[in-house]
Amino acid sequence: MNNKATTKEVVVVAMIGAVIGVVYTLMDYAYMPLSAALGAVFMELTFGIYLLSASLPMYLVRKPGMALFGALVTAGVNLLLGSPYGIQLVLAGVLQAAGVELIYAIFKYKADMKTLVLSSALGAVFVYLRDIVFFGTLSYGTLIASGILLVRLISATVIGILLVKGISAALDKTGLLKGFPCTKKIEA
Repeated sequence: MNNKATTKEVVVVAMIGAVIGVVYTLMDYAYMPLSAALGAVFMELTFGIYLLSASLPMYLVRKPGMALFGALVTAGVNLLLGSPYGIQLVLAGVLQAAGVELIYAIFKYKADMKTLVLSSALGAVFVYLRDIVFFGTLSYGTLIASGILLVRLISATVIGILLVKGISAALDKTGLLKGFPCTKKIEA
């Protein structure tokens, strides 16, 4: 396996990261009032969407650094468009990418269901640890903090994987992904 990304792969990941950054900026402004109205646990349902910046690039390209590159492009666009979350976006993206990168490396960049689930879950756990340190998630109490983690893990694995699979299938139909690792073999 060639571990070096091609120019086409880098450009496609950058474009996807930029689009996700725009989507995230729109979501950011809806997230604050909705989380105030619906509560912390309920809002964790969206976490799978926020994991896309790391998980989609890695699923498409399956080479070292692609999750991190996608997450950083997304965070950069999100910051430039004025997201209210500031530098925490970069930290969240790096942590998500670290989880995704680690699991893909362990499983030699295969994208079977086990890799998808574990990489999504580890990315979610890494960001949860950041939330404990920076946002005091444990101060909600054990039940709510556990609920937040549980819902985040479910969202990361179910919504995140469905979006990754759905978006990659749609992109593949356009011909954009011709020659990408994600098109070579459909895996469970």
